[in-house]
Amino acid sequence: MAGKKILVVDDHQEMVDLIEESFRLRGYQVVGAANGQEALAKVYQEKPDLVLLDVMLPLIDGYEICRTLKFNEETKHIPIILLTVKGNESDIERGFEVRADGYVVKPFEPSELTEFAKKFLK
Repeated sequence: MAGKKILVVDDHQEMVDLIEESFRLRGYQVVGAANGQEALAKVYQEKPDLVLLDVMLPLIDGYEICRTLKFNEETKHIPIILLTVKGNESDIERGFEVRADGYVVKPFEPSELTEFAKKFLK
C-alpha cells in the first residue's frame, strides 16, 4: 500500500499537516488542497487513490465535491472519506446520500484515521 496517493482537503492547514504527517510516516504520498475548487482540480491532476475531504470548505462544500466526483465516470471509483465536525445523524446521512465511502467525525486520532483508510487503499 505504500506509495498510494492521498488527497487531503481541509481549509485549516494544521489539519492538513497533521493528517499528512500521519500518512507519510506510513509510506503514503500526500497532496493537500485548501478549498473546493482546488480539490476538484487536484483530483484531475493528481489522480489520488483516496480523498480525505472536509465538509465545511470555502467555495464548494465537501458534500458537493463528493457528489461531483461520485457522479463522474472518470472519478467515481476514487474512495472518499468525509472528515468533519458535523456529527449528527442527518449530516452523516447526507454524506452517504452523496455516495461518500466513509465518514469520520472530528476530533479523531490520526492513527485511527490511517487504519480506517487502509481498507479503501487495497
